[in-house]
Amino acid sequence: MGSNTFRLVVFRYRPGGAFRLVDEIRDTVRLSRGASAAGIRPEAVERARHTAHLYAAFCAAEAIDEIDAVTTSAARDAPNRDEVLRALTAQGRLPVRVLSETEEARYGYLGAVNSTTLGDGWVLDLGGGSIQATEVRARAMGRSFSRPLGAVRMTEAFIGAGVPERSDIKALRRHVERTLAEVPWFAGLGDRAVGIGGTVRTLARMAQKAERYPLDELHAYTLRREALRELIEQMAALPAAGRVSLPGLKPDRADITLAGAVVIATALDMAGATRIEICSQGLREGVFYERLLAGRPDVLIDDVRRHSVLNLMDAYRCDGAHCAQVGDLALSLYDQLAALGLQRGDAGEREVLWAAAMLHDAGVAVDYNDHHKHGYYLVLNSGLPGYTHEEIAMVALLVRGHRKGLASTSPLEGVLGTDGRGRLQRLAACLRLAEQLAQSRSVTGVVLRDDGERLHATVADEGDPAVALWSAGQESPAVQRAVGRRLVVGAGGRATDRSGRASAVW
Repeated sequence: MGSNTFRLVVFRYRPGGAFRLVDEIRDTVRLSRGASAAGIRPEAVERARHTAHLYAAFCAAEAIDEIDAVTTSAARDAPNRDEVLRALTAQGRLPVRVLSETEEARYGYLGAVNSTTLGDGWVLDLGGGSIQATEVRARAMGRSFSRPLGAVRMTEAFIGAGVPERSDIKALRRHVERTLAEVPWFAGLGDRAVGIGGTVRTLARMAQKAERYPLDELHAYTLRREALRELIEQMAALPAAGRVSLPGLKPDRADITLAGAVVIATALDMAGATRIEICSQGLREGVFYERLLAGRPDVLIDDVRRHSVLNLMDAYRCDGAHCAQVGDLALSLYDQLAALGLQRGDAGEREVLWAAAMLHDAGVAVDYNDHHKHGYYLVLNSGLPGYTHEEIAMVALLVRGHRKGLASTSPLEGVLGTDGRGRLQRLAACLRLAEQLAQSRSVTGVVLRDDGERLHATVADEGDPAVALWSAGQESPAVQRAVGRRLVVGAGGRATDRSGRASAVW
């Protein structure tokens, strides 16, 4: 229950295991609007009471097992705090906790670190009432602070409903600079920044719309300082009512996002950051992680990238044994091709290939027919916390291309980087060949040898290798495109190429 927005999220989970977000409700309450030395205004308290009753009724109707309701700076700082809390508890039906500044920072940190690869850097959380910044070192929470620089508060203090004067923007920036200068260590936090909260997500969505970004995914998107500056200029040229025309800016945030953007831009400048990575998770997820990972003193997922893949596998009920076999074979093929000099070995590519192997059958959850196409959509739209957008796009394309024809890279070229088609062909050859070899569950390995014209694959199989050999032979064209060699597959002393003709294994 924040200073601007109240959000309810519902997770289904196994303690220490897989989890899924299964429902979400959002309401713009504006609890801190018009707050003064006398406290939060009666009309804001009434809005909060109405939404709290709605959320309590929802939890009762859905028979939610565990409820954890928290509120932040607006209620924490209010002189009429007791009155506000009575409204938030919905007549005792919601067990509301008022978070301290340290607790608020910690939950935001847990949400960010458990869904990104942030090891050393800092977390910025801008809400309606306050800004929190938290230092992260070796994934551990360091120093943190909170200051009353939230988007709603700063809008009311510096930005009116009309077109703001340049002097208003400058005055807001000077105020933020003076306030943050009270924290001497903030200036040394550096360039690796992760942003959480509705304002930074809104700005990221606006930037994506402006550049016609090919992915509809905010998590892991990088918002650069130059793009943020352009958004500030665009918003500052319009009155609050006119900003709703800007693509990506929701009507209920049109009035407060400009002030929030100035606060974020000033904070980045003072910390020495040129960009900020967007995190879709935050305080709410941090509260959830405390339950999911109960018993772990650090409340941290050990390997975010691996966990996100396994979590998605669980969500779509992938065949774990089959996917693991495909993954082992695909990585073996990849490593051997690199050792033979037929491709460049790269640790990041290996992880992408492994992820695609583990998720290649995710689309079966929709329907077996065209499951490669269904899987492509699921990967792109489910997200893989810890993976970059470039990596997610490649995983999705590999899932799409693990059977039948390769997908076109053109819809995703804006995130794939250089030589996207070439990388797709090389990794897809490994995945497709591994998938065919795994037609026999008893295949235990494969050894590659290159004679300059042909790539010989000798298969170890504890049973009858006939199906695996025939299936793998069908992938000779994919191997030819990827590494310029005709594939010859065999077991023991015999081999077959795609035509089915017997050929010797050298």
